[in-house]
Amino acid sequence: MKGLSAKNLLRRAWFAGMVTAGLFIAAMVGFHLGWQQIKKPLLVALTFHGVTEKPSLPWEIHPQKLQDYISQFKRYEYAAVDPASLSNMLNNGFQGRNFLMTFDDGLLTSAATIKTLYRDHGIKSGLFIVMDLLGTPGYVDKEALLDLQNNYGCLIGLHGRRHYEVSKIINEGGNLSSEIEQARTDLSAMLHCIVDWYAYPFGDYNASAVASIASTGVNLAFTIEGADITPGQHRMTMPRVMYLKGAREAGEPAIENWLPPSSSGTGSLTITLSLLVGFLGLSWFAKLLNFVKAFKAAQLREKEA
Repeated sequence: MKGLSAKNLLRRAWFAGMVTAGLFIAAMVGFHLGWQQIKKPLLVALTFHGVTEKPSLPWEIHPQKLQDYISQFKRYEYAAVDPASLSNMLNNGFQGRNFLMTFDDGLLTSAATIKTLYRDHGIKSGLFIVMDLLGTPGYVDKEALLDLQNNYGCLIGLHGRRHYEVSKIINEGGNLSSEIEQARTDLSAMLHCIVDWYAYPFGDYNASAVASIASTGVNLAFTIEGADITPGQHRMTMPRVMYLKGAREAGEPAIENWLPPSSSGTGSLTITLSLLVGFLGLSWFAKLLNFVKAFKAAQLREKEA
């Protein structure tokens, strides 16, 4: 740089300064975006069926594996959602990472697990029951439902009069609205409260079924579509992630997909790239200082000449 004129050195210093500023701005913007991605509000609803020491069906889970999931959600800073507060969260927005525990069918093993989660972790769950299965072998009865509701903070929802696809009820000429309304009325009377949560049996639904269910007074209806819940989510098609053995290996939505959430990995990558851009900015800043130093020296030489 000794052979360059002060004018040329000044031009290079200006160029290095602009590159430095651009890189630093890009690094700061990237870091901000990455941090927002990591801290993106998230709400995922989980659903389980049989909880047993000897799982034999794909949807059955061992108690310890379920406990492991709870530990992982805590590790990744998820907070357990009280089902009673879900509507307010959807209306007013939510912050941080959140998960909702639900159980389908009304199995006795689910009731026992709901109690364990409440005692050990303070987690309140939702339980969707089939009216025709109530009190049959392996399923909860009225007394068990009242115990879960009154002593364990469990929100009881409806899983149908019978465990049957709603689209089939409609296609076979059944009156879905009447069937669900009667089941909801019976369950509400049994629990001495308004039951307005519903879960589609087998996750099956269509536009006609959604309209029929909505007409009965149900406020929240849940699927098993395997996605997290967004603030603007349609209240009659609330997605849940269902535990199913081997789902991840088969490329299907699995609970592990949220441990950690994808936004966390994307955010970490964005922050890493922003730091690399920042280090590049530092190297250009060093060049800027050298150009400024050389410019001053060249100015001094030209004055002396």
